[in-house]
Amino acid sequence: MTFAAPLGLLALLAIPAIVAIHLFRRRFPVRPVAGLFLWQIGRQTPEAGRKIDRLPITASLILECVAALALALILAGARLSSADVSAHLVVLLDGSASMAAINGRGESTRDRAVRRVIEELDRLGSSARVTLVESGERPSVLLGPAARASEARPALDGWRPEAPHHSLALGLRLARELAGRDGRLMVMSDATAGSREEDGVFWVSLGEPLANVGITAAERTLTPAEGRGTVSLTLGNYSDSPARRRVTVVAGDKEVLTRDLEAPPGVSSLTLPLPAGLPAVRVALSDDAMARDNAVTLAEPRPRIVGVENRLPDGRGRQALVKALEAVSGVTPSESSHLVFAEAGQLDRAQPPGVWRVGFGRAPAAWLAKGEPHDFIGPFVLEKRHPLLLGITLGGVVWSGAVPLAAGAVRPVVTAGNQALVGTLDAPAGTGTEPAILFNLDLDRTNLIRSPDWPILISNLVEMRRQSLPGPERWNYRVGEWVRVRLAADPKRPLRLRSGAVERPLPPGRELEFIAPSPGGLLQILEGPETIGGGDTVLFELGVNFLDESEGNLRDRQTAAVGRFTDVAAVRAESGPESDPLFWLLLTIGASAMVANWCLRPSAVRRSFSEGGSPALNRGGA
Repeated sequence: MTFAAPLGLLALLAIPAIVAIHLFRRRFPVRPVAGLFLWQIGRQTPEAGRKIDRLPITASLILECVAALALALILAGARLSSADVSAHLVVLLDGSASMAAINGRGESTRDRAVRRVIEELDRLGSSARVTLVESGERPSVLLGPAARASEARPALDGWRPEAPHHSLALGLRLARELAGRDGRLMVMSDATAGSREEDGVFWVSLGEPLANVGITAAERTLTPAEGRGTVSLTLGNYSDSPARRRVTVVAGDKEVLTRDLEAPPGVSSLTLPLPAGLPAVRVALSDDAMARDNAVTLAEPRPRIVGVENRLPDGRGRQALVKALEAVSGVTPSESSHLVFAEAGQLDRAQPPGVWRVGFGRAPAAWLAKGEPHDFIGPFVLEKRHPLLLGITLGGVVWSGAVPLAAGAVRPVVTAGNQALVGTLDAPAGTGTEPAILFNLDLDRTNLIRSPDWPILISNLVEMRRQSLPGPERWNYRVGEWVRVRLAADPKRPLRLRSGAVERPLPPGRELEFIAPSPGGLLQILEGPETIGGGDTVLFELGVNFLDESEGNLRDRQTAAVGRFTDVAAVRAESGPESDPLFWLLLTIGASAMVANWCLRPSAVRRSFSEGGSPALNRGGA
């Protein structure tokens, strides 16, 4: 017998106290009388004071001592065995989608891993403790820490590996912390850890080499002028022979297209025509070993057209700008434009909200410093991190007609010495105007318009303006990618995202940024109701897909066991007294003794009535 709280044994002092009470209490003889009025003339007090009598061994004394002993042992945490010490098994489960691959017998690697964990827990016994950790970009604890072994099966039944390819390092680090010095660490995966044996880690690989065909890349495009769209797929056939598959395209509950194909070994591509105006479509291959990479959901992109107005005067510069804009897609001439190219001298004039201004030439007089225009042939200092200069080198460019600018007039982006050649001007807060960009340059004299940097520079300007328009950066994403969405105005109601069973709130604001959730599918950005019964407003619908070539290639999966458990005896686990049968036995004995002692005196009174015809009165008796 062991004691979880030995100080509780101090409660045994109640037994000597009970014995002392029985030795020293004042006892009167039993006097049978015919009526209570005869008792009134009798002596009411004993002739002498207290004295030590012979200890009366009565049923009441025995029952009181038994109840005190049982309650004292309960307080001391008496146990029949040391049940608070158990083996602790920490299992790192590989959460990669390849763990769900099914072999020809209809059994997945995940099923074999679950069976192996249950076998290990059965070997350790019912008193074992278990912690389940699932790997991923952000490892998570599925069960525990140190949960009962009986709780492992429900947790394993709900485990669904579906994550993209990732390293097990973060999950292994978390599992080591949970195992501590006393836990046994086991890793369940479909790929081995190599030939290196690592002390304290038992690697169990249960994979099988399988043939698989999956979608590794997908894109949906739209040509508004022609009223048609396309779906472009990249297929990976991870086997040595061609594979026949059926492709189906479904929009809502309507089947749009069905096609049979033969995928050659390796990587191949497929393009499918789609009519314009369809909602999000689901493109699926017929089933094979791994279902996770057989389907994608693609939202129709809504092109963000940038309206451009060219206000430059006639000349070489204007013609060069026209040609550069013709090579940029998603641009349309417009008087109510998003982007205006004009002479730099107009940059200090008020403009309507939502209009970006790009000025070439001599800056407004208030921005100028004393000095004459100069030509520069380099070296040029470029702020490479600025999106305007992506892919720009300015090699061999002669920068002509740069006028000295006052300090602080613009924020320099390209400089030559202490001369700002390209700069940005941020609009004052609260004015409702958009920023401006100054090119301190004479377009009619420079050779920039004939260099390879010119079309890149104009394209960067257009793309900067396009990215600031309302809408998402893209319409289709991979699981785990960052999704960035810009709203047209600050939301007036709560925002949230919904993707299958995943639904969570989004922070309020015009700029939204979050990670595309797993398992993917159609993702909706909703502006939720403020009151019960209000309707949701769907702001955007995006496609989120798996698209992972590393997980789709199942030919390198292996079955092996590497390493060994740490040689530890046990780990202390918290358990209540109700887990030990001795607790219930002592509780039953103590309760029974108290109930019997309470029922004892009424029984004696009933016997005296039946024997003498009148109650036997005992003034102060036991």
